[in-house]
Amino acid sequence: MSETLRWGILGTGMIAGKFAADLKSTSLGELSATGSRNQSSADGFAAKHGGKGVVGYNVLVNDPEVDAIYNSLPNGLHAEWSIKAMQAGKHVLCEKPMARNTTEVEEMFRVSEKTGQILVEAFMYRSHPAIQKLIDTVRGGALGQVKLIRSNFSFTREVMESDARYQVNHAGGGLMDVGCYCVNLARAVMGSEPTETACFAHIHEKGVDDYAAGLLRFGEKTLMTFTCGMTVHNDWTTYISGDDGEIEIQAPWFCDGTFKLTREGKTEMIETKTDKPMYALEAEAFAAAVAGETPWITKEDTLGNMKVLDQLRSLSGVPVPG
Repeated sequence: MSETLRWGILGTGMIAGKFAADLKSTSLGELSATGSRNQSSADGFAAKHGGKGVVGYNVLVNDPEVDAIYNSLPNGLHAEWSIKAMQAGKHVLCEKPMARNTTEVEEMFRVSEKTGQILVEAFMYRSHPAIQKLIDTVRGGALGQVKLIRSNFSFTREVMESDARYQVNHAGGGLMDVGCYCVNLARAVMGSEPTETACFAHIHEKGVDDYAAGLLRFGEKTLMTFTCGMTVHNDWTTYISGDDGEIEIQAPWFCDGTFKLTREGKTEMIETKTDKPMYALEAEAFAAAVAGETPWITKEDTLGNMKVLDQLRSLSGVPVPG
């Protein structure tokens, strides 16, 4: 039985706000405190979402009224503050990508094992039951031999100096910010690691990739293509195609609980809906992991994803800091 976790949130950005808002939709978690670099930001977040606002990340991770930390900080701060939180006796749900590179991820899990604290990468979309249904459907053979996977995830917004997505030292860029989702989904449905990778990226004047296109090969029969970016409008539909059928899912990253399955000329809508918002599902899945269940994103899954991201960045000339 999962118990209610008292959460502390590192950071007050957009994703932190979404997690805090959705946390109100579950009885398995409550916001205890949020840490920021300045008092006004911490107090403003607390006034909107509850809990108390504290100044300084170190104060938050050592707060005795916090059981678990949600690390929503920039990629370059994931390893440092997740490690400090676990050493302070806190479980950690760390935003994707887990860190800047594989070496940092390996160190984070060494600390997790040494301290006995739970560490999970926050791919929130994977906690949705419809995504698990999709994965099970593909792995169960509904499409026959999977031959092609096509996936896209991108957005466009104003480039700001303060945005860590455009900072090399924080491992910014489209591949790390949104391309990681495409890679994660392909690996999940295949249940294996790619045997070959290829990638081309456009390097922004800030030094990070602002859009990219990649290719993954799984053995001799399955090819996966993806596009991602931070300065381009793009359709988010993913297609998984085999010799017996095809799955189409619109915006799996913000799953509405449905996907289309086409076989033998007939299309049916598969529905696995839930009333709970995505981050509430994630918080509940994390509470279950703390209670002893296998995390929905395992250590092996996280390491596999990061190794692929390292490869893709290296192949496309994107800097890998650290």
